[in-house]
Amino acid sequence: MNGFEVISLQQNFFEDFGYDLHPSSFIFEKGNSLGKQVIFIHYQEYPDASYLEYKLGARIDRIEEIIHQFLPTLSDYAERSITLIQTPDKIGKEIPKRFVLSNNSQLAEAIMAAEKFFVSYGFHWLDQMIKPELLEKEFAQRKQHEFRTQNFVYYAFRGVTLARLYNPEDYPILREIYLSEINQREMTPFTIASFLQLLDYLDHL
Repeated sequence: MNGFEVISLQQNFFEDFGYDLHPSSFIFEKGNSLGKQVIFIHYQEYPDASYLEYKLGARIDRIEEIIHQFLPTLSDYAERSITLIQTPDKIGKEIPKRFVLSNNSQLAEAIMAAEKFFVSYGFHWLDQMIKPELLEKEFAQRKQHEFRTQNFVYYAFRGVTLARLYNPEDYPILREIYLSEINQREMTPFTIASFLQLLDYLDHL
């Protein structure tokens, strides 16, 4: 069974909750006026085992449009980028980060467990994270942990922009925290300069 066949098994379930399948990217999406909510399903089959993994994400269009003015990214990535991506084990803890499967029976059980997770936790989390004020709090609360180092640049750019737009009262404090982290992690001079340019832009909004 290939990845698309596995995803197709869940198409009706996700469509019932308003998520449409984009076959070319194997992503379920639900859009609104602010951006979109996304569900990624990764299925890989190997001789000894198969792996099934889910990721949930939210994109706020205005945040992505701002930060990619200052990041060296391709235009098509800027259009596809997701503001926050999270794994189920960090949300509801009912399912693992990745299912390791050895037969179709285990696959069916994994899909059932995943659907239970989405009904119990996943869809609610997605509905919360598409609200910019709540998404900003998620970034601020996790600024010291749970974000991998290689993603920190994007995290800092997004976090400070969210703060400026949706938490202006705390923006001056969070601005200094994000700037301090950028400096402490010894980022490249280009990254630091780009972040300073973003801060100047945000300061004058």
